[in-house]
Amino acid sequence: MNMYLFFVRAFNDIDHITPIVWKMKENQYPVAVYCLNPAYDLENDYRIDFLRKLDIEVDHIYKAFDQRLGSLHRILRSLTFLCFHVQRNIDNNARYRSSNWASKLGSYAERTGLSLYKLSRKIFYGQNWAHDVLEQSGAKLLCFDWVRPKRFVVEVLLQSAKTMAIPVLSLPHGVFIYTKDLVLSKFREEGRIFDKYNHYDYVIVQNELFKSFISSSGVDGDKILVLGSARYCDEWMRQNNKILPRVMKYNDENENTLKVVFMSTRFAYSIHVERMYRTLDILSSLDGLEVMIKPHTRTGKEGQFYENLPLPVVDQISSVELCEWADVMLVIGSSILIETQVQGKPVLYLKYLHDNTTLYEEFGACWTIHDEGELKDAVLSLQEDRKNVPYNDENVNQFISEIIYGGPLERDVLKDYVQFIVNCAQD
Repeated sequence: MNMYLFFVRAFNDIDHITPIVWKMKENQYPVAVYCLNPAYDLENDYRIDFLRKLDIEVDHIYKAFDQRLGSLHRILRSLTFLCFHVQRNIDNNARYRSSNWASKLGSYAERTGLSLYKLSRKIFYGQNWAHDVLEQSGAKLLCFDWVRPKRFVVEVLLQSAKTMAIPVLSLPHGVFIYTKDLVLSKFREEGRIFDKYNHYDYVIVQNELFKSFISSSGVDGDKILVLGSARYCDEWMRQNNKILPRVMKYNDENENTLKVVFMSTRFAYSIHVERMYRTLDILSSLDGLEVMIKPHTRTGKEGQFYENLPLPVVDQISSVELCEWADVMLVIGSSILIETQVQGKPVLYLKYLHDNTTLYEEFGACWTIHDEGELKDAVLSLQEDRKNVPYNDENVNQFISEIIYGGPLERDVLKDYVQFIVNCAQD
């Protein structure tokens, strides 16, 4: 069977690739999804459950293709997955996170799991194994996210695909919303853009602005295609709302309470951490608010910041459900604001909490807040009138059109993805 293979490694990758896999399957194309990250929990991901219910094979690549690796590999693999299982259980349990011994055990389990994985990769996951993966699966085309070749087993799969004349694509794992050179130059100076993208036959991006950025870094413009955002196109957002498991209890008794969600951003993106903490302290002191904090999905070691905050941290609740619950969204640098914009709810962009500029700021598609005083005034204003914002629908629609659809709002994004992928395989 000529199979279209999709490779994922983290929450965001799955978020942006699942819509494409779904549409491929709906159009009767044979697809399979393999996870490259042994630490990722496939068993507790509603999007993975959704794909499996469609009879799509989804598994860790190290489990799916181990037939010729022998018993030693199975022992190492089992120990590796056990270590990451222990680490996840500790990280996801608030009682364990507050325990010093449990925290140390979790860190030890993670380090041990990584060491065992690196050993397995060195011994077992070489060129011959990668060739077997592509041969056994009947791979017709490979789709990765915007991942660097040095991560996991990407490099050996790319090399084998090249020798077997199998085309390889790189698909979006997020919407890049920064514009300031300080952020962009960091990637250019490290040579990460050219190194990341130049190994793929084609690189898919959502909009012309990001295409211009990576082509200016040395990547051949002819291999960069603008197809829009599969994750945030209307067709998938409607489907995602159907399959999303909801856990929040909605209470309309306090109609006068303004429900606020603060979507955080990774600190590596020039975040003013101390000022962010002071902002959360201010929000906790304001009357008439119910505020929740949603950490970034790739928080990692920054997780310690979210312990003992004056407001509840809801890392186990979907960002989409939080957008539904909230009256107001607070963001720094996050594409999740699109969910809120589509629902017609106010978005407050806390510009003063980082050194960057964003696309939604430049499009005038949000309420830009320059300091703590403006934040207080904005919140008080929204308590009186939740529709009174200093930006208009026209700016929001222009932002969504150019950045999310890469063209007209009427564009059939998922159809374009499927057509391009199929054409690449046929060529």
